Amino acid sequence: MFFRFVCYLVVVWLIPASDAGHCPDPVLVNGEFSSLGPVNVNDKITFKCNEDYILKGSNWSQCLEDHTWMPPFPICKSRHCGHPGYPAHGCFKGEDFTSGSTITYYCQEKYHLVGTRDQQCVDGEWSSPLPVCELIQEASKPAPQTECEKALESEELCKAIKSYMQRLQENGLTMEDLKYSLEMKKAELKAKMLP
Repeated sequence: MFFRFVCYLVVVWLIPASDAGHCPDPVLVNGEFSSLGPVNVNDKITFKCNEDYILKGSNWSQCLEDHTWMPPFPICKSRHCGHPGYPAHGCFKGEDFTSGSTITYYCQEKYHLVGTRDQQCVDGEWSSPLPVCELIQEASKPAPQTECEKALESEELCKAIKSYMQRLQENGLTMEDLKYSLEMKKAELKAKMLP
C-alpha cells in the first residue's frame, strides 16, 4: 500500500502545470479568438472583432492557475452610432448613424443651442454630448413713462436748463439767489390770494 501511495504522488508531481486544468471557454460576441479547443493554464489567446466592430479592452487574455482569465475579455462594439437623442425644444437633421456620418442640431424659435451643433459618429460614439436648447431671456421692459418723465428726459429740456444756468452765471446770480427770489415771488402770490 505504501508503494502505491508513493507512485501516485510521483505521477501527480510529474504532470506539467499546463495539464492541471482548463479555463472556461472564451466568449467574444461579434468577434473571434485564437483558441480552437480547451485552453490550458498559462495559455494566451488573442481577440479580433468582425468587420464594422471595434475592440474595446485588451486584445489578449491569459488563463491563470485559478482558472480565471486576466485581463478580462474585451467586447466588440459596433462602429455605428445609436440614435443620438433629441434635446428638449430641439431636433436634428440627419438620418444616417453609420461611422463617419454627421448630424446637425437645431432649436425651436425663442431657444438657442448650447453645445456642439454638428456632431459626427466616430467608432460607435457621437463626437460630443447632446446639446441643450435654452430659452432666450428677453430683456425686461421698463415701466411705461409718464408724460412728465418723458419731458424731463428730453434733450430739449437739458438744453434749456443748461442755457438758463449760463444766463444766471452771466448775470452774477447763484442758485441760492434764484431760490430766494422764487420764495419771495411765492409769498407775494399767496398774499394776493388772501381776501
